[in-house]
Amino acid sequence: MTQRVLILQLFVSLLLGATGVDSSCPIELSPPRVVVKFGDPVSVNCSTSERHEGLGWEAPIGGTGAEPVDHLVWTVDKLTDWNISPKCFLNPIDQDQCSTVLEVVVYRFPDTIGISSNSDVEGVMTEGKEYIFTCILPSVAPVKNLSIVFYKNNTIEHRDTFNFLNKQPTGLSAQYVFTPRRSDNALFRCEAHMDLGPEVPPLSISSEEYELAVHFGPEIQCTTIELQEEETLEGKCSVAGNPPPVLTWHKDGQPIDPFMPLSRDTAGMYKLQAQGNSDIEKDIRVLVLYEPVLACPSTYTALEDTTHNLTCVVKGYPQPVVIWFKDGEEVELPERLTRSDTGQYLITASNNLSSINVTVDITVLYPPSEIVELEDSEVHVGSPVWLKCSSMGNPRPEYNWTYFQTDNVLEENEDGVSRLHIENTTGINTGSYTCHAWNHMGNVTKTVRVTVKGTEPECPITITPSTMVMQHQSGRQIATCMATSSSSSNLQEIYWTSTKGTIADNTTWWPDSHKDWDARPVCKATFKGIGQCHKTLNFILYKTPDSVSIYRLDNYSSVEEDKELQLQCDIINVAPAQALTVEWYLGNESINTVSVRKIVCGEHNNADCSSSRSPVNVSSTVNITLNRNHSEAEISCVARLNLGSDELEPPLLKSNVLNITVFYKPSINTTKLPETVPVFTGYTVNLICEADGHPAPVIQWYSSSKGSIVGEGRLIVSEEGMYNCTATNEVGSTSHVVQVILEVDYLPLIAGFVAVAVVAISIIFLCIYSVYYKNTKMRRYSLKNPKLSAHNGNVAHNGWDTQFPMSKLPYVYSGKPVSASCPLRLNPTIAEVKFGDTLSANCSSLSDQTDGMGWESSHGGVDLQDKVTSVLLHIAKVNVWTIESTCFINLNDGSQCTQKLPITIYKMPDSVSISHPSEMDPMVEGERYLMQCNIVNVAPVSRVFVYWYKNDKQIHSEVFNASKPSPENKTSIFSLTAHRDDNGAKIWCEAKLGLQTVRENISKKSSELQVTVLYSPAFTKAENETVELPSNDEMTLNCTASGNPKPTYSWRLPNPVQKTIKDEIVNESLLTPSFQLPGIYACTASNSQGTSTKYFTVVPANRDRTTFAAIIGGFVSLGVVIAIAGLVLVKPDGTFSVNKGGYLSGQPTSSGVVSWEGTMFCSTIVPGTVAKVFQVGIFFLLRLNRRLSVGNNMGNKFVRWILLFCMICSVSGEGCSLILKPSRVVVGFGESVSVSCEATRPVRVLGWESAISASHTQEDRSVQWKVDSLIDWIEEPICYGVFFTAPRQCEEKLNLVLYKTPDSVSIRQANHTGPMVEGKEYQLLCEVQNIAPVQYLTLRWYRDETEVYKHSFSDLTSSSPVQVSSILVITPTKAENGAQYKCVAELDLGPEGPQPTPTLASEPLNASVYFAPTLISPEPEVLDFTEGAEVTLNCTATGNPSPVYSWSPVMVDEAVITSSSLLPGTYTCTALNTLGKKSKQFTIKATTKGV
Repeated sequence: MTQRVLILQLFVSLLLGATGVDSSCPIELSPPRVVVKFGDPVSVNCSTSERHEGLGWEAPIGGTGAEPVDHLVWTVDKLTDWNISPKCFLNPIDQDQCSTVLEVVVYRFPDTIGISSNSDVEGVMTEGKEYIFTCILPSVAPVKNLSIVFYKNNTIEHRDTFNFLNKQPTGLSAQYVFTPRRSDNALFRCEAHMDLGPEVPPLSISSEEYELAVHFGPEIQCTTIELQEEETLEGKCSVAGNPPPVLTWHKDGQPIDPFMPLSRDTAGMYKLQAQGNSDIEKDIRVLVLYEPVLACPSTYTALEDTTHNLTCVVKGYPQPVVIWFKDGEEVELPERLTRSDTGQYLITASNNLSSINVTVDITVLYPPSEIVELEDSEVHVGSPVWLKCSSMGNPRPEYNWTYFQTDNVLEENEDGVSRLHIENTTGINTGSYTCHAWNHMGNVTKTVRVTVKGTEPECPITITPSTMVMQHQSGRQIATCMATSSSSSNLQEIYWTSTKGTIADNTTWWPDSHKDWDARPVCKATFKGIGQCHKTLNFILYKTPDSVSIYRLDNYSSVEEDKELQLQCDIINVAPAQALTVEWYLGNESINTVSVRKIVCGEHNNADCSSSRSPVNVSSTVNITLNRNHSEAEISCVARLNLGSDELEPPLLKSNVLNITVFYKPSINTTKLPETVPVFTGYTVNLICEADGHPAPVIQWYSSSKGSIVGEGRLIVSEEGMYNCTATNEVGSTSHVVQVILEVDYLPLIAGFVAVAVVAISIIFLCIYSVYYKNTKMRRYSLKNPKLSAHNGNVAHNGWDTQFPMSKLPYVYSGKPVSASCPLRLNPTIAEVKFGDTLSANCSSLSDQTDGMGWESSHGGVDLQDKVTSVLLHIAKVNVWTIESTCFINLNDGSQCTQKLPITIYKMPDSVSISHPSEMDPMVEGERYLMQCNIVNVAPVSRVFVYWYKNDKQIHSEVFNASKPSPENKTSIFSLTAHRDDNGAKIWCEAKLGLQTVRENISKKSSELQVTVLYSPAFTKAENETVELPSNDEMTLNCTASGNPKPTYSWRLPNPVQKTIKDEIVNESLLTPSFQLPGIYACTASNSQGTSTKYFTVVPANRDRTTFAAIIGGFVSLGVVIAIAGLVLVKPDGTFSVNKGGYLSGQPTSSGVVSWEGTMFCSTIVPGTVAKVFQVGIFFLLRLNRRLSVGNNMGNKFVRWILLFCMICSVSGEGCSLILKPSRVVVGFGESVSVSCEATRPVRVLGWESAISASHTQEDRSVQWKVDSLIDWIEEPICYGVFFTAPRQCEEKLNLVLYKTPDSVSIRQANHTGPMVEGKEYQLLCEVQNIAPVQYLTLRWYRDETEVYKHSFSDLTSSSPVQVSSILVITPTKAENGAQYKCVAELDLGPEGPQPTPTLASEPLNASVYFAPTLISPEPEVLDFTEGAEVTLNCTATGNPSPVYSWSPVMVDEAVITSSSLLPGTYTCTALNTLGKKSKQFTIKATTKGV
C-alpha cells in the first residue's frame, strides 16, 4: 500500500511540474495558463487552502502586496507587455515563502496577408523555369506557434514553420520554390495558421488568390505529311503552345502559302516556323501521292558477267512495285548478265493508284569460254605431239600460241579450232605451251606442259655470288643476275624482287645492311615457252648479340646434389635467330644436353617472331644435375651464329660465368673409422670420425649407454659399447656405428716384475721431475690488484647511447586511370615529359552523343571544337614547370564532363656526387659516418629515388617528400657504421627518377668512393686451441691475424720454455720453439686499433703405457718388499734392526693418531700419477696396523712409514672443472643478466674476465658475473680459475647472445610504382631496420596467408644491429589482383631465447594487377529471333582497369543489352581497356515458319 501511495505522489509531482505549479507550494491558479491578445484585458485568480501569513501577486502590471486572504485576483485592463511573467506568492506560517509562475501567452495575428511571385509578368510563368512564391505577413507574435501553407487550387503544395523564440511581434515572409508545368494553370494562395493551445481556437487567414497562366512551347508534333495532289498544307500539322503559336511555312528558304494546292513536283522538305512563347522551327517532309510512270529502252546490249547499266525510270508515290517477266514467268534480272539472260522481257510498275508496263529486248555479248581439249603431254624423245585448242565465244574467237619456238613446231587453224604439231620432239621442246583465244569481248588462255622424258627443266639464269653474307652496318655488296647465253634470244624479262618490292629491268641488287633483315632477294626471268622462272639468292644479314647473360631461374646461388638445376641463357639483340646455336659449358667441358630456345619479340613476349630474321632476344634453358665434384663450378653459355659460309668464321659471344655451390649430404670416411675397434682394459682408444659434406657437417657422437657425447670428430673412449657417429648438415645426416670391444692386456703385469731392478732410478727421476713441475708457473692471469668495473650502477655500455635513426619512405605518386563515368579516353593517360621537349596528348570521345570537345590548359589550351570526336593538345616546347590540362566534352543533352591529364615535367640532375665528412682520413671500425649523396638541379624532387650501393649491392634507399615541381638541390644522407668487411669497398649512389612511361636515361650515378677502415686484429682461427705435443715432429703454433694496420705479434711462453729460448725471436705469427714442453702459450696481435690474445694449451700426446705400467709394477713390488721388511726389521720404537729384541709378547703397542704433516712435502716429490696407485692400498695398511702387536708402537710407526710414502707420491691429478650456470644466455638489449661460475675442486683464484663487471674471489668456489643493463654488443665474458693442482689454470667462455628486435619491417616495390601488369616481372623489397644478431633472423614472405618464400641470414656474422633487406621476384597474374603481400621477421634465438619467438610483420602491400579484358563467355552465340520477345546479349568481361564496352552496329556502351526491338543480324561487342581488347559476336536468326 505504501508503495502505491509513493508512486501516486511521484505522478502528481511530475504533473504539477509539467503545468508550472510548484508541487511544494499549496497555491492554485485559475486558470493555470492564459492566452491574451495584445491590448486585451486579463484576470487570473490565485487561491490557497493552507494557513498563511499573506498571499500576493508579484508583477510589473497589476501586482499586489501580501494580503491575509485565501483568494486574490490578478487583473490587467489592457495587457501590452510581451514578456510579462506574473507570479503568485504565499507566506506560510513558520516556513519560507513559495510561489507559482503564471504562464501568459500574448499574441498578435494579422488581419491580411499577401502573396506574390518573382515572375517578370504578373500571373505568367514559363514551363520548366524555377520561380518563387512569397507569402508576406506584416506583424505577428509569437512566431513559434505560426505555420504558413501554400495551396494550388485546394491542394497543399508547401508548408513552413518557424523556430523563433522571440515573443515580440515581427514581420515575416515565407517562400515556396516552384517549377511550373503546362498543367499548372491554376489559382494559388497562401494561408497563415496559429495554434496557441486549447485556451483559444486556432487562428487562420488566407491571402487573395494568385491566378497563374503557364506559357510553354510551341511544340511541333509532326515530322512527315502525306497529301493527294491538289491538297493544301493548312491544318495538316498540329502545333501545341501557350500562347497559341503563329505558323509560317517555308520551302527552299521562301515562304509558302499553306492554302496553295500541292503537286508531285512540289513534294519535298518544308520548314515550319512557330512563334509563341518562343520561336522554333522544324523540317517537315511533305509527300504527294501520284500514279506510276515507267520509262525503259526498247533494246539493250550487255556484256556478260559485268554489271549492266540497264535503267528503267520509275516514278510514283507510294513507290511503285516493279516486276520483270520473261516467257510468261516472273524473273529477277541479275546485276551481272550471262549468255542465258538473252531474250524479251515484260516490265510492270504498279502502286495502289494504278499500273503500267513496257517491253525490252536484251542481247548479251561474252568473251571466249574456257579452252577445252588441251592437256599436258608426256612423250619420249623423238615422238610427235598434237596439241588442240578450242573455245566458244560471241563473236567467234581467234587463236594464237606462245611457246619456246623451234623449227619442229607447226601451227594449224581450221573451223574455230587451232592445232599445234610438234614433230620429232627433243629436250628443247620441254616446256610450257600457251593457247590464246580472243575476240573483242575478251580473251582466254590455257597453258599445258610438254615433258620430254630424259631431260631436266632448269631456269636458264645465273646469280653471282650464289651466297651473300653481310654483317649489320657493314659496307655495300652487289649481286648480279643474267640469262645464260643460249637462252638470251627467248628472254622476255629479267628483274629482282625482294620484300621491299620489285626492282624492274635491273640485273643487279644490293641490300641495305642497316635494315634489310628479311630481304629474301629473288631473281625472276620470263622466257617464251618456259614462262617465268626464278632463282633465290641466299642472303643473310647478321648481327652479333649485344650481350649474353646466364642466370638461375630460381635466383638461388646454391643447389643440392642430384637435384635438377634450371638455367637460362639470354642472348640480347641477335639476328638471325634461326642461325643461332647456344652451347653450354661446365668449366671448359661442353654439357651434352638438349636445349630449348624461346624467341622474345617485344615487351609483352606474346608476338610470334619465330620466323623473323630481324634482331630479337633469345632465351635458352637447360636442366642439369650437379654432384659434389661440381661444387663451385663455373657454368657459362656461348651464343654462336652458324651462317653457312665457308669463308666466314661463325661469330660467337660468351656469357659471364655463373658460380654454383653444390650442397651435398655428409659421407663418413669409414677407412679411418672401422666397424669394430678393440681396446685394452685400462687404456683408451681414439675414434676419429671424419665426414665430407657441404655445408661443413656437424659431427656428434652417441653412446648406447651414455647418450649424446660431446666429441666432435675425435672421441676418446675406454669402455666397450656401441658408439654412433652422426654427421649432419642442412642437406641431411649420415650415421656410422662402431662397436668397441674390451680386451685384457697382460703385458704390463709381466713388465712390472721385470722393472723391479730400475725402481730406485725411477723414484729419483720422478721426484726430481715432480719438484720441477711444481715450480712451473702459469702466467695467464695476474692476481695482483684486480680491477673491477668502473661503470656506475653496474650498467654496461660501450659509448653507443643513441639509437639507429631510420628513414621512412614516403608515398610516391602514380598515375590515375581515366574515370569510366566520363566517356573520354586520354592517350597517353599519364604524361611525363622532359623540360624543353614536346608534349602531345590526344583526347577522344567514347560516346556517339558528342556535341563538342576542347582542352582547358594553363599552357597551350584548345578552344571548343564542334562536332569532333577527338582533340589534340600539342605544346611544341615545355618551358614551364606546372601545366594543368583538362579535356572537356559537351554532350548533346547539354551536360559536360571533364578528365584531367596528370602531367609530370622532369629534369635529370646536372650532377650526382658522393662525399663524407672525413674523406681524407680512414674510417675506424665501430664509428658511425654520415655519407652524403648530393643531387644537383633535379625535378620533380618527389619522384627522385636515391639508391646507395656497396660493391654493386644495394644497401640503402631514400625518397624525398616535396611538392615543389621546379628543380631543386637535394642531399641524401646515409649512416654507415664502419666494419672491417668494408675495408677496400667501393660505395656510390645513384639518383633515379621514378617515372612510369619513360624507361631510358632516367638515372645518374656518382663516382665511386673507396673506403679504408682501420680495425683491431682478429685471428684467422678465433677460438683458443689445444695442441698435442708431437713425439718426434716439430710443433708449430699458428697465430695469424688480420687487421688494419697490419698487426705485430708477441708470444708469452711457459717459464721453462721462456728461459730456454730467451735469445730466440718470437715476434712472428708462426712459432716453432726449439725446446718443446707442455704448457700454455699466449700470442698477442697488436696494432694501433687494439690488441687480441690467443691461447694455445699444449698437452702431452697419448703414448704407449707399457713402460709406465712397468714402473707401477715395480712400485707395487717395492711396496710388498717394504711391507715384509717392516714386519721383520722394524723395532718397537720404530727404528730398523735385524733383531726384534724390543718386542715383548703380550704387551700392547701405542696406537697414536697417524700424522699427516709430511703431506705437503710428499706432494712436491712424487708425481700424482704414481701416488694414485698407492692410495688404493691405504685401507689394506690400516687393517694391517690393527693386527700388529699391542705391546709396542712398531705397528703404528710402520703405518706412518707407509702413509708417508703414499703422501709423498700424492699430488692432485684432477682435471679443470669450471661449470657455468647457465652455460648459454640470451638477453635483450638493455636488460639485466646474471651468470654463476662454479669450481668443482679447490681453487686459489676464481674470477670473470670482462670489459664489464669483472670480478674475482680467493675464498669461494663460486663467483657471479652480473650486469644490470647490458648494451655492449661485443662483450665476451670469460670465467677463469687458478688451482692448487694441475692443471693449474683453465677458462670457460660464456655463450652470450645479446639481441634486439627490429625497429620496423616495411615492404614496397623495388623497381616500380603504381599498378602492376599481368605477366611482367616485378621485385618486392622487404627492409628490416636495426636488428641483432642478424644470423638468427628469418624473413618469411606471404601472399595473403600462404608462405611463398623464406630468406635466412645465417651466413652473416655481425653481432651489432644492422639493416637488411630481402627481394621477392614475382610475376603477377590476374588471380593475384587485390592480393596482399607482407613479410614477417622472426628472430629465433633457440630454447634459451624469449618464447614465443619474437616476430614483427610489415604492413600489407596491396597488389593491383592490370590485365587485359577476359570475356566470361567468349564463344560466339546464336539466338533465335521472335518478334516482340525480349533478347539479352551478355558481353560481360573482367579486366583491370574495368573494360569499356562498345557495340556494333548499335551504339551502346553497356556490357549487357536487353531489348525487344533488336532485329535479326550480327552484333559485335568489344570490351576494351588500356592493355587490350576482346570481341564477341552474337547472331540473331529469324525463325522460318513452316508451310
